[in-house]
Amino acid sequence: MSRPVRVGILGAGGFTGQELIRIFGRHPHVDLVYITSSEYVSRSLVEIFPALAAPAVKNLVFSSHPKKTEDAGRLDAIFLATPDDVALRWAPQFVAAGIKVIDISGAFRLLDKAEFKEYYGLEQDQPETLAQAVYGLTEVNREKIRTAKLVANPGCYPTAALLPLYAYRDLIDTSRPLVIDAKSGTSGAGGRKEKDGLGYSTVYENFRAYKTANHQHAPEIVQEFSRMSGSRISLRFTPYLLPMYRGILSTTYAFVKPGVTEKDCIVAAEALSARELFARFRSSVNAVELRAVQNTNFCDYAHHLDEKNGLLQIVSAIDNLMKGAAGQAVQNMNLMFALPETAGVY
Repeated sequence: MSRPVRVGILGAGGFTGQELIRIFGRHPHVDLVYITSSEYVSRSLVEIFPALAAPAVKNLVFSSHPKKTEDAGRLDAIFLATPDDVALRWAPQFVAAGIKVIDISGAFRLLDKAEFKEYYGLEQDQPETLAQAVYGLTEVNREKIRTAKLVANPGCYPTAALLPLYAYRDLIDTSRPLVIDAKSGTSGAGGRKEKDGLGYSTVYENFRAYKTANHQHAPEIVQEFSRMSGSRISLRFTPYLLPMYRGILSTTYAFVKPGVTEKDCIVAAEALSARELFARFRSSVNAVELRAVQNTNFCDYAHHLDEKNGLLQIVSAIDNLMKGAAGQAVQNMNLMFALPETAGVY
């Protein structure tokens, strides 16, 4: 575009909304002109989040959520950093108004309506909008994202697991179950406000699993890796809560096909890393750590193959608020407007 892209954020007061504001404070091709929050209506960004008040965004004031799309003013794109039910309501309206939507909620990720009801507790009552949604794992669906009207941004756990799995997808025996253990900082487990079980006094000096049987990201991982590999897979997914703020460390266990060697795994892993700036292959699983990716849009990954029994271990790390949410969302927006894909996030 010859002019800056005019963008807005619904739910700008949450963790992901704040990260988007930080990114747009330095994005060379974007004007952030509209931010909403149910908590901070009519209060300035400088007052609420002074650390985010870069010159490009320092004059912003939080609005209430719109009553109609016209309330958002003239926008090219809107980011929905809202609860799922709010995004389910607003995404169709903004798409109909000709505004491109990057939805960071889970409202349009799952294709199966019964699964959506089971895991999100909501009716998927927007089938036409769901049919238009492109799953926003950038490195996998880049060409579809370029022409999308609505991008369903992936969850943080699925991003951490699926991006490295994409490298090894042709080597994995999909007739056998995958097992994923993933550990997240508290900002990956909920909204901005402290909830029961997420407060400092609860997570400090503690470590535990949560939502082990019903985490909403499990069917998302199954759906998308099944699409990648061309066959339906089964999964056991266990998320854990780390006593820290940001970052996800994920470990996937999968069996490889007969005859797959360590050399095959290295070739596949290096191929993804060679063509994708934000996918960084490390030589050892011991070299993958959170502090190397925090506050970045990178996904670091490595593997260990036990050739004796064919068990492949993949360890990956991302910042859940960047590559797992806001960073990837902006990466997708860049594609949608033919901007440099790395603008604002690298």
